[in-house]
Amino acid sequence: MTPSRFSAYVMFFVAAVECFVGALLIVLSTMESLASAATTLIIVGALMMVSAVVMVLIGMRLLKRYAEAKRLRETGVAGTAQVLRARQTGVSMNDQPQVELDLRVTCPGHGTYDVTRKEFVPLLVIGRLSLPVPLAVIVDAKDRQKVLIDWSGDAPVQVPFGMPRMTAPPVPQMDPAEAERAKQQILATGVPGVARVLSATFTGALDQQGRPVYSIQLHVQIEGREPIAGAAQVGVPVEHVSLMQPGGTIPIKADPYDPAKFAADWARTPAA
Repeated sequence: MTPSRFSAYVMFFVAAVECFVGALLIVLSTMESLASAATTLIIVGALMMVSAVVMVLIGMRLLKRYAEAKRLRETGVAGTAQVLRARQTGVSMNDQPQVELDLRVTCPGHGTYDVTRKEFVPLLVIGRLSLPVPLAVIVDAKDRQKVLIDWSGDAPVQVPFGMPRMTAPPVPQMDPAEAERAKQQILATGVPGVARVLSATFTGALDQQGRPVYSIQLHVQIEGREPIAGAAQVGVPVEHVSLMQPGGTIPIKADPYDPAKFAADWARTPAA
């Protein structure tokens, strides 16, 4: 959950009300007509004052997190984060569960690395934690441990295997013949690299060559380039279907001028 000033102001308002009521109860405890309830009034008033202090501290923390999130949005580096594992902590706020996330983050300047964060996740997007599509994140340019998840954004998706970009909303697909020519050009002149499968799911469809189509999330390492990550749907030769699982590695070639465009070099992939 992205911290907001509104949440902090709500905490301050509640703290002010509790402080006022607590002080009023303590004042009332000094009245002779309420002498029999003085002890109870003092205890309740004191508890409300303590609760008000806690609310103020929480509000200050939320404001600090809001300022940090704002700074990251203005100066941070956009990247992607693949969810490796998600565990609910049992804590919730505003009906939003807190989830401990093990993330594999990829962004310019920091490469690819793993980080663990606790996040309050909006219920409307909690289903995204189980999908192979990466999350959009913003990373501090100087401290890669400071990561902001942008629940409202779409992760910048790279373009594996010469396929068109898969963003939302989807763009028109490339003509199959043109896509094949682009792929062959990349295989003939491209820079070698390796794509590692993070997750893969069979879509139930076949491509024009009769190959099973998989929705896959990849971590790509190209010689002389920073690692990148992305999601795509790709037709996989039957003899290489066994690679469609976490840890499977596929030789690739990348466009030397645009490393976001690359193609699987199935000819260099050992048959299972």
